[in-house]
Amino acid sequence: MPLRREQVIDEAVALLNEVGLDGFTTRALTDRLGVQRGALYWHVKSKHELLTAVAVKVVEPALRNWTATADWPEAYTGFAQRLRTAMLAHRDGARLVASYIPGTPRTQAAMQEHLAGLAELGIPPELAARFGDTVASYVTGFVLQEQATGEQDPELFTASVNTIILGMRAELGTL
Repeated sequence: MPLRREQVIDEAVALLNEVGLDGFTTRALTDRLGVQRGALYWHVKSKHELLTAVAVKVVEPALRNWTATADWPEAYTGFAQRLRTAMLAHRDGARLVASYIPGTPRTQAAMQEHLAGLAELGIPPELAARFGDTVASYVTGFVLQEQATGEQDPELFTASVNTIILGMRAELGTL
């Protein structure tokens, strides 16, 4: 059966979970897939492109259902929780996301959909974009710390996200 791009990415995720980002090599992936190294490059142009695809796969659950509703604070809180859960589910998930996710077409498309929904609620796009970046950056940093120390503090995470939401409300004048 011919190798498919999705199969390459799925196996790359599994390898990442086993060996971490520092131990991840394309040689180990091709060995795992039982193919020659050149076969990998039919599906991805480089290791960077491969790890970007893996990062998108990791955050995909957080991007689903990230829609603007009249209760936009709840939407941001839900996004933050889903993003944290998605990164924690994978070894070095936050390092991977911080290194490879910014500006991918999938994340840009999700952001554009989100911004359009928030604009309908009267939130200016530049402010909504800053809010989204703030939440994503905070979550990524928080999970980086959790994964580096091996200690998780969901209560602190939730309280901190709530503080960010309060700041957003204050900026919009909706406290």
